[in-house]
Amino acid sequence: MIEIARRIEPGMGAGSLERDIAGAFGYAVSAATYRIIGYQADTLRGKPTPASYQAADAEKQLAERVFDALASVKILTAQVAMHLDREWRDKIFQQLDSLHAVDEWEAGDEPIQQASFVTFLKAILALRSQRRPGLGLSQAGNLIAAWTTNRDRLTIEFLPNDRVGWVLTRYIDDEPERVAGQMNVSRLTERLAPYHPEHWFSHEGRQGQKSPG
Repeated sequence: MIEIARRIEPGMGAGSLERDIAGAFGYAVSAATYRIIGYQADTLRGKPTPASYQAADAEKQLAERVFDALASVKILTAQVAMHLDREWRDKIFQQLDSLHAVDEWEAGDEPIQQASFVTFLKAILALRSQRRPGLGLSQAGNLIAAWTTNRDRLTIEFLPNDRVGWVLTRYIDDEPERVAGQMNVSRLTERLAPYHPEHWFSHEGRQGQKSPG
């Protein structure tokens, strides 16, 4: 009966169901049995779905949405793979997978948005960062990247339509200097230049970090 059950769709009447069953089991099942099974199927369709089934269905839908979102950004990355170090790329994917753990998902959160990831790729290719950032997601599904050197921190949110929002904190003579802005991703390198972005993006900047304590 499994294959027949899969064919029952909303809007199918008992007659449709009877014809399906007749085609599969006509040699063994009587017409009266067809009508009984059809009536039972219609009755079941009229009953409310138990809450446990609804929860399971919602979880399945979430898992599918998350899978589709991750697959789409990984396909996009493959299109520019020749410009990215393989180990760097694999580590980014691991972070994205971790961010999308379904069993830790909070209600109202969105998986990564493809338009945000496109902006991220454009920024990474322009900045030529040797160091991988820590990654996060906004509730709306925008990717957020953060680079840290000692107490200095650069955080960038990658928005749709090639927009980025960023916040930068640098300590000079033990005094914090904070700057923030929002602009087109094409201007990001130029805008960060006065703050010596290699401090965050280069391996030399990382080596310059002081040991804790």
